[in-house]
Amino acid sequence: MAVEPDQEAELKVGAHVLVQLGSELVTDVEQAILECVKNAYDADAPGCKIDIDTREAGSKLEIGTVDKYWGFNSPSETVTVEMLGKDGQLLAARPDTGDAEIIRRLNYTGRITIEDKGDGLDPAQLRSSWLVISRSSKRSAAGSQKSKTKKGRTPLGDKGLGRLGSMKLGDILRIETATSTAAPLAVAEFRWADCEAARTVDQIPVFMDSLPNDERFKGTRVSVFGLRDLPEWRRKDRIVEITRSLARLISPFEATSTFPVGITLDGHDQSLISVTDELLKRAVAEFIFEWKDDEADSAKRILVATARFRKSLFTSERSRKNRERTAAVFGRDRGAGFAEALKSYGRLKPYREKHIDLDGAWFVELKRTYQWSDMQLDTGAALVDPGPFSGAFYFFHLDKLGPEDGDIADIDAPAAAGIGIDRQLLKDMTGISILRDGFRVRSQGDWLGLSQSMTSGSTYGMRVDNTVGYFALTGEQNYKLVEKSDREGFVEDAAYRGFMQVAKYCRSFANESLEQVRRALDDYYKRLLSSGEVTGNDGSPVNTFDALESGIKSTEHARDDAGRIAAELQADLDRLEREAAVGGANAEAAGRALIVANRAVAAMHSVQIKLTDGARAGANLVRLRQEFDEKDEQTIALFESAAVGLSARGLAHELRTHLTEIRQRTSAIEQASKAGASAFLPHLRAIRASCTAISSAAALIDPMLPRSRSVKETIALRAFVEDFFKGRSSIYERAGIAIRITGTGTTVRANRPRLTQVFDNLVRNSAYWLRRGEVTGQVKRPKEIMVHLTAGGFIVADSGPGVDPDYESSLFEIFVTAKPERDTGQGLGLFIVTELLRADGCEISLLPDRNEDGRLYRFAVNLRPLVVRA
Repeated sequence: MAVEPDQEAELKVGAHVLVQLGSELVTDVEQAILECVKNAYDADAPGCKIDIDTREAGSKLEIGTVDKYWGFNSPSETVTVEMLGKDGQLLAARPDTGDAEIIRRLNYTGRITIEDKGDGLDPAQLRSSWLVISRSSKRSAAGSQKSKTKKGRTPLGDKGLGRLGSMKLGDILRIETATSTAAPLAVAEFRWADCEAARTVDQIPVFMDSLPNDERFKGTRVSVFGLRDLPEWRRKDRIVEITRSLARLISPFEATSTFPVGITLDGHDQSLISVTDELLKRAVAEFIFEWKDDEADSAKRILVATARFRKSLFTSERSRKNRERTAAVFGRDRGAGFAEALKSYGRLKPYREKHIDLDGAWFVELKRTYQWSDMQLDTGAALVDPGPFSGAFYFFHLDKLGPEDGDIADIDAPAAAGIGIDRQLLKDMTGISILRDGFRVRSQGDWLGLSQSMTSGSTYGMRVDNTVGYFALTGEQNYKLVEKSDREGFVEDAAYRGFMQVAKYCRSFANESLEQVRRALDDYYKRLLSSGEVTGNDGSPVNTFDALESGIKSTEHARDDAGRIAAELQADLDRLEREAAVGGANAEAAGRALIVANRAVAAMHSVQIKLTDGARAGANLVRLRQEFDEKDEQTIALFESAAVGLSARGLAHELRTHLTEIRQRTSAIEQASKAGASAFLPHLRAIRASCTAISSAAALIDPMLPRSRSVKETIALRAFVEDFFKGRSSIYERAGIAIRITGTGTTVRANRPRLTQVFDNLVRNSAYWLRRGEVTGQVKRPKEIMVHLTAGGFIVADSGPGVDPDYESSLFEIFVTAKPERDTGQGLGLFIVTELLRADGCEISLLPDRNEDGRLYRFAVNLRPLVVRA
């Protein structure tokens, strides 16, 4: 049977979708208010007012037809509905005539109004834009800049969904707006509760009106009547809480503030408090970032990062150890020696610009520049430059905030300019904010990973709870970064990945510079102790044992002397007693002498007893030294365990590669199975090769495990190296890395796990930098790892970029890494290698030979103490 085409069919949207969008797109009431405030900003308003009145009770009258309003009379939490006739009488039943005029009276309790003196809307704009969900005149073409307002602002909104957030606030949404003081007020009003009664969006009744503008108002007034959760709004201290919450979202930093906002709750006025510049001056360290055009090449951008540290960062008095260190470093010469030592400190070599001012507001200032090519991901994932922006981090001692002169002061003490510190605001703002034109973009938790430094092994970096900071974006420059519809961060695309890479480099710079200057202080103090320039506990267990043993020997000598003197005194005392018993002219004098002698003997006995008790500690010290020696062995075991962990992490990466290959081949087999056995044989061979590679890689981990560590064996280095690469041949073939082994090698008597860990770490580093050089385009040479066997060990080199000159003098120290991300390198590998070799009297060094790029690139391992003599 033929079906007649339905010319009247159309697609409609269910009214309940607005309820879903309103409840899911906006997190809380603060975000809902923020969306209205951003609309005021987009309207070129100089600022806006938020007025909340939980006590207001009133009515709104809406006039319309029976067909329009009848059935939409469901009450809500703080709104009741009455249907009235034209005469104002309550209607008990629906009038017979659908086009008859009736009045809907909405009785409400509680109101929120956001008012601005911006451009306003005319009635046509109200109908065509504000009343059309997801329609926005601010929206631009994808990937292009938005048109600016008359005042040069780039609009913050563009989705046309912000007004849906008012559903979080209350039931009745009303807008009153005028484009000039002489224009009438255009009014539109509707209820969110009506979304439940209407079948489709177009059935929701909307009341529109035009009112005389007697107050000569220009701008927009958005009100929500019938507040939700009224007891919560009326709760004590709610005004303080809502003010603080909004302060975190609207111009939270004075330096980026562009839009003043005032708030009133039940007659109590509040202004949004921002983190003032005076408050930020209390930071003991600050980090300033600029992602900007390169002056040498305007087609490129660079990250210029600056770190500044106050002297108070280094003069902690929080513990006895810190007080001793501060007195030693700054008590003698006010820190002049430390300042001089910083100029040549090896770990500060990467900072090409260093400024040290002993008497300035900032004791140390460091600056470093990063290129966009440095930031490319190891995975090769596409990155898009997000556009220029700036940022700043501020590091505080939150328990004690010192003023600029470095004295310790209470956190609530007035700052230099007489401005008090708002402790709670500072705590509320800890972490790193993303601001767009001064307004905060919400981000999930510790989005930048500041807490990673707390688990990376370093104790010197920033912490989430003592760092305040922001990245200042603009709609004009950073238009490629698109906010999600729910306003919880950005859409994760190539532009966002680009922004995240720059942000992570800022984080790494701040953490590393903070770590290096604090380590410099520790190293300088240790140098003072070891040189004898100051006295104190140098922290060396070996030196402590020597000092204790020396002290106990002195105690034993003192005990012996005390015993000898006591015996002599006792003999003299016996003689005096005999003479006193005989009597004579000197009897009285002898009696006095006897009293003195008795006291002396008693004192010497007391000293002897105490010295004897102290001398017993010698036996305990012997046991302690034995335990210390055992701890030294345990330390080496810990280094070995850490090395196994690093190797296991590399194995996990390799396993992912092999498993991906197996999955792909399995899928190919399923497709090829229909073509017969011969079609999937190549795939089976590839799977078998991957399985063999997995087994070989796992076999390399096995000898590193604890049960294999204790035995030394005779190892021919040539065979050792060849076996190592044979087990991983498929990995290097897949990566396009050639292996070249030269030299005859020697034989050593060594611990195989330690030797494997050393060699594995060096080769993994080579493989990483070969891949990194290819990703960044820094190296065009064929990828190759070269191992040269010598009479005393071996040399590992590669055709990659070589060692960054900034790290040549500090590469083997703990937590030093030139890798761009801490998750690919923590600065532990070469340090562990050094310690494992040192345990056997061996060493590793960076040879002076340089590659064609002028960089050091050959690592020599000296195993001569382990070489088996013929």
